[in-house]
Amino acid sequence: MKLFSLTVDFAFKSLFAPNPDLLLNLLNSFPSFVGSNRIKTLKVLNPEIPKEMSDEKLSILDIKAENELGEQFLIEMQAMSKSSFPKRILYYWAKVYSRSLGKGHKYENLKKVYSFNFVKQSLWENDSANISTFQLLEKDRKFQLTNDLEIHIIELSKFLKDYKNLDTDLDVWFYLLKEASNLKGESMKTLEKKNPAVKKAISELKTLSSTARNRELYESRRKAELDYASGLSDSFREGLEKGIEQGIEQGIEQGRETAYLGIQLNLEVRFNIKDDSLLNVIHKIKDIDKLKKILIASAKSKTISEFKKSLK
Repeated sequence: MKLFSLTVDFAFKSLFAPNPDLLLNLLNSFPSFVGSNRIKTLKVLNPEIPKEMSDEKLSILDIKAENELGEQFLIEMQAMSKSSFPKRILYYWAKVYSRSLGKGHKYENLKKVYSFNFVKQSLWENDSANISTFQLLEKDRKFQLTNDLEIHIIELSKFLKDYKNLDTDLDVWFYLLKEASNLKGESMKTLEKKNPAVKKAISELKTLSSTARNRELYESRRKAELDYASGLSDSFREGLEKGIEQGIEQGIEQGRETAYLGIQLNLEVRFNIKDDSLLNVIHKIKDIDKLKKILIASAKSKTISEFKKSLK
C-alpha cells in the first residue's frame, strides 16, 4: 500500500494534529529546543480537519499549538510557495502574537510565537542550506530586539541525505516528511529503528492511507493543489505569450528569447529542473510556433516526461 505524501497538507495535519506527542518529538529535534529549551508539553489548539476538502480549495491547513510556557507554535506544510510567501508567514505570525495579549494586559505578558514552515519547493536557489531561521536582530551588531519572533523555513527539496546516512532525529523526520509516499522495505525499516516516534508516525500514516474516506479527501486536496498550480501556470503562460507576440512585432529574435525564458522558469518552478542539456536542446529550436507549443507544455504538463514529449 502506498502511503500518503506528507507534503500534502491534508496528510500532514491528519498525522500530527491528533498526535501531539509526534509533533512534540518533531519540534524537539530542532536545534532551538536542545537542553533546557526542550519543550515538555504541547497542546494542539486546532485539531479539526475540514470535512469537505473540495470546498476548502487551498485554505490554510495549519497546526496551532501551545507549550507549557504559553508560547505558541504555527506549523504548516506548503507544497507550493509564491513570491509573497515570506510576507504571508510574517502576517500570520503577527496575528497570533497580537492576539496573545488580552484586553487590559501589559505588553510584557506577550508570549513568544514560533513559526515552522515546511515547503516542498526551494525559495532561495543560491543557498544550499535546507533550514533557515529568522529572528529580530540589530542590522550591524546582530543583537536581538526581542526573542519573541522565531521563524523557521524548511526547504525539503534541499534535504538530500539517503536513508542510510541519517545521523540525527531531525534527519529522520525530514526524510519521512519528504519521502513518506516512497517508503518501502529497507528504507521503512531503517526509519522505524532510528526513532520510536517515527515508527509510530509510520504506523499512523498506514492507517490514514488505508481508509477510503481519507483517500478521497487526500486526492481532493492534491487535485486542488494541482489546479491551483495549473492556474498560476496558465496566467504566467498567457502573459508570456503576449510577451512573445510583442517580441515578434519588435523582432523574431526577441520573441524567441521571451519563449526561452518562460520555458526555463516553468521547468524550474514546476519541476525544480535546471538541466543544461535539456535547455540546450530547447535553445536549438528556432521555429517560433514550435516554441509557443513547448511553452504551453511547460505550463500544463503534469510530469517532466510528459513535457519532454513536446520536444519531439
